[in-house]
Order: sequence, then C-alpha cells, then structure tokens
Amino acid sequence: MLLGIGLSTAQSPAPRRPGPRAIIAFGDSLTEGAGASSRDTTFPDIAASLFDPPRTIINRGIGGQTSTEIAARQGGVPLKLAVAGGDIRNLYPHTRDWMNRFETGIVNGLTHECVNKSADENGLPYGDVRIHGTAAAGFTDIGRQIYGAIAANYAAEPGTPCTISSAVQMIAGSTSGIAGMRLLLIEADELGGYLAEIAAPAFTLDRTRSHVSATATNTHGFIRSTHLLDIIPGSAIDITLRIFPGQFEQGAAATALQLTPGDGEIPAYHPEFSRLYRFDQDNDGWLPRIQDGHAAPVVTRDGRLVVENDDAGVLRGCELAIAEIPGGQIIPGGKLIHIAFDLEILDGSGQIHVGGLGAPGGGWATTTSGGDPTWPISASGHYELVFTAGNLANANPTCGAIAFLSSGSLLHWSLDNIVIEWGDESPQVEVLYQSIEALHGANGAIGLRGTLAGVEGTLTTDGGTRHLFTRSHAGDAVAVSYATPFHPSDATAGQIQWLWAGRNNAATPETVLSDIAAMASHAPGGRYLVGSILPSASDTPETRQTIATLNANLAALYTTRFVDLHAALTAAANQTTEDQQDIAAGLAPRSLRADALHLNDQGYAIAAAAWVTATTAMGW
Repeated sequence: MLLGIGLSTAQSPAPRRPGPRAIIAFGDSLTEGAGASSRDTTFPDIAASLFDPPRTIINRGIGGQTSTEIAARQGGVPLKLAVAGGDIRNLYPHTRDWMNRFETGIVNGLTHECVNKSADENGLPYGDVRIHGTAAAGFTDIGRQIYGAIAANYAAEPGTPCTISSAVQMIAGSTSGIAGMRLLLIEADELGGYLAEIAAPAFTLDRTRSHVSATATNTHGFIRSTHLLDIIPGSAIDITLRIFPGQFEQGAAATALQLTPGDGEIPAYHPEFSRLYRFDQDNDGWLPRIQDGHAAPVVTRDGRLVVENDDAGVLRGCELAIAEIPGGQIIPGGKLIHIAFDLEILDGSGQIHVGGLGAPGGGWATTTSGGDPTWPISASGHYELVFTAGNLANANPTCGAIAFLSSGSLLHWSLDNIVIEWGDESPQVEVLYQSIEALHGANGAIGLRGTLAGVEGTLTTDGGTRHLFTRSHAGDAVAVSYATPFHPSDATAGQIQWLWAGRNNAATPETVLSDIAAMASHAPGGRYLVGSILPSASDTPETRQTIATLNANLAALYTTRFVDLHAALTAAANQTTEDQQDIAAGLAPRSLRADALHLNDQGYAIAAAAWVTATTAMGW
C-alpha cells in the first residue's frame, strides 16, 4: 500500500508550462455569469480568448456575495475560524458568538433586536437584546434568536440528568406587562416538538445580574433548552435584557462554563491508501462507464481527463476500478473514503454525481454524512468529499470503483488532480465559527483552499449551514484556537487580479471602499484592476446616486486601474427609445441586460473587452 501521500501536489498553483500570468476574477453573480446563455459566454471565459495568446482566467465569482465576503476569499479582509473540539460539553451551539449571528425578527408581535454586544470585566461576552411592541401571545421565545436552541434537539436516553444555567440582567425599559422570565429545559419529540417542561428556573428582573441553574431527568428520548419571556397578552412591551452565555450539559450539576464555539483541533489523519491522478500522459486507469451498451467519450487532453455525456443518457461518465490499480483493493464497508479533485464544466449544465460503486458498471456503494449515495456537483471548482464505503440500501457492502456520472443532460466536463484515499480516519473537521461567511452562496461542496493553523486544506460548504475544513496532508492532530486566521491560497498566488465587488452592499459605500482597498493592498505584486459597480433597474433613484458617487470615488482612487464598465456598456447602447431611457436614468442599456442587473451575452462580451483592454494597457 501507499501510505500518507498528501494532496499538496494536487493543489499546487504552479502552471504546467511557462506562459502569460493567469488572471483571477473575483466577484459576485456578474462574475459568476448570471444571465449568460452558457458558461462560455461569461465575461471571464470570453476575456480569456481575447488575449493573444489566450490567457488562463480563473472565475472566482459567487452570486449574492458582498464586498466583505469577496474580500475574505481574496485574503484582503481577515477570515477567522473555529473548529470542533474533541469534547464539547456545552450543548448550546453558539454561546461565544450568538450576538454576531442574531437575526432581528418579530415573535408573537414583539420585535427582537440585538442593540449592543460587548464583554464584561472578566472578558465574558454578552449581548443586549431589546424586545418591544404589543404582545400577541402570552410568551416570546428569546432562545430562538439567542442560541438557535429551539432548533437544537438533542437525543438523550430516558433517565439522563441534564443541567441548565444562565445569567440575565435587565438594563433598560420596564417590566410592565411582563409576568417573568424563565430558563426552560424541555422534553421534545424527535422533530423538536414540545412535550413538557421539566425545569424552569426564573430570573429576577430587578436590574441586578441574575444567575439561575437547574437539573432535571428526562423521561422521553429528546431534550432541548430555551429562554422564555412570559407576557400578559395585549400588553405594550419595551425591555432590554443583557444576556450572558449559558450552559446546557448532561450531568446532575452545573460545571465551569465552556464557551462554544471554542478551541478545537484538526484531527489526525493517516490514510491506509493514497493515490494521486494527473493526466499528463494517459487516462491512468480511468475508463468510460458502459451503460445500456453505450460508452461516453473519455479522453486525455491538455493534461486533463475530458468526459462527455454525448447523448444525455443516464449514468454517463467515467469510473476507476480500485482493485486494478497498484496497491489497490476493494474498500471494506465502513472505511472512510476521501476524494479530492479539480472539476471544470466545459459545456452544458446539469449535475455530476460523484461516489463509489460496488464494481465497475455497478450500483452506488457509498454513503455521505447526510445519508445519500453520492455528492451532486453542478459548478466548476475544487472539491473535497468524504464518504463511508458500503451502501446496504443498494445491496453493496463494499466499494470496488469510484465514478463521476451525469444523467439526462448533454454535459461536458474535465477532471484533474484526483486524489483517492481511504482508511479509518477522516480528514474533515466541522467549522463552528466564521468571522465572515466566505462561502455564502457557494454551490454545493465547492472549496476555498488555504491554510489553517499551519495546515493546508480546503474550506467547504454543503450548500447549507454546515461548513467543513478538509486537510490536504496526512499528519497528526493540530490544535486550533478560537478565531484562528484562515489564509486563502489565492492571497499569495502571483496572478493578476480583477476585482469586481460591491454590488450587493452598495448601500454602505464606506464598507465597499474599505473592502476594495483591502483587496487592492493584498493583491500580490500590486497587479489588480477594480471594476465599476453597476446600478440595477430595480434600484431606487437614491441608490443609483449612491452607486454613481461610489464609482466616482473608485475612479479617483484607482485611476488607470479603474475599469469603467458602466461607461463601456453605455457607449455600446443602441438608438432605441428603451436604451436611451436607460442611459438617461444612469442604467446599463437594457439591450445588453438579461434582467434588471445582470448582463446578456452581448453585455458580457463588452465587459470582457473592457477588462482585457485595461489589462493590456497596464502591460500585464
């Protein structure tokens, strides 16, 4: 067997052959290509072919992101993380940082908002929550906003003692209309539905810091906790509460407070088998899957494995027979399989399903952490996936092949730097805290590569709220303190950077200017360009004016590095009444737009030409 081979070779940013510098295009949906008819007509793809010779342009656009989120991926704005520890005693998921995650909302007629956050004289964090309005019910569940605890339903064997503790202080407003405030320990059904209160210690709301604690033993299989303000229905309420971190733990007594998220560690990872696939010479054992008598075209081209579903059939793609590779064997059930790869969708749209098979040409033989047999992939990027070998639902107790398969679409993709590993340990650890939601809006398990606590790896999302860090090398466990900086790999790459950010938070121009300045100062070698922010036809006149002023400031700050995309689009308008009306309103002409904001193919072609012209003028 091959032991302990890391992924650093697979993740090297170095080009295969000398040539012009690559370009990284950082941005939001305009960079990602919303409104384009195909991947080939996004502005980075068009721009690549406008250079002579053609250039490599890496699309780092994620729709919906603010300039701060883009700057965190670029490395200009610090991104800090906390990962899971080995022994999380406190079952409240976010006692340390709940105030940063607090969402203003209305519960039973009362507005809940976090109006201040700070720390006490001992460094214990707290948040001040104002609750005001006219009560539409006899209670309001503050815990929903504080810890998300109403959604955190914990399995506990009947007869298990649990202890809750917390501290609250009234700091403003009055108790008029309020009957009291309690910390609840609740028995629940499997879906979190209320069954019974088994502990309900009451806080004293007299402007002193009130500590409460209680222990109870459950009789059902699930338990949860929350803070509840009891109210006289119809009352006018206005009270501000200072809420300190609480603890919810199994056991018959309260123990010392453990803040969550807290210090954690990247676990040890020593796979039994590791193999890297790069396609400089041949297909290295990756073959077409034969399905219904059809073999999808699979070839090596330009150092990549190129795969095509040429008839939109079911389960078309490529597969690797594991037992036939040097040192390989059928993977026993229960082993953890790690698959890392770079994927580029060359043409078409649809999903590529990645997973293990019982045997070449067979059925799925893996299971994800969510219980599915495969990971569905629908966007280009770097991916880090972990499966468990075996899928008894498909009658496959072991895994004999790895496959990339699509169904029902004329999809054309390429693969490179495929790493396959397996063993008893997982390279992944859950990320419990991010100072910035750097992968907000990211598609599926696409990854942001970088370094955390000196360990190279990839930050990924499952497309929902769960984030993971996957280490790139075999190695021992590494401690990670709370809010450890994550350093994106793009931050140190020597490419040219195109920065098109700020559309999604243009209403806060000071933030946009600060974020772009941070990105500009962080671009390696000072090789960057800044794109103008486009107004939307759905913007108010006030927002359009804010964007116009913001663009004027960007132009003054970055002079020859400023790419006036709005001006380029305006200059390409036709003479129709509609286009001329748009120009008069300060908008990009509608003949170049797919909707109120995003460009169509012609508009993206004009944007691409503007970026290329500005890059050439800089001598890059």
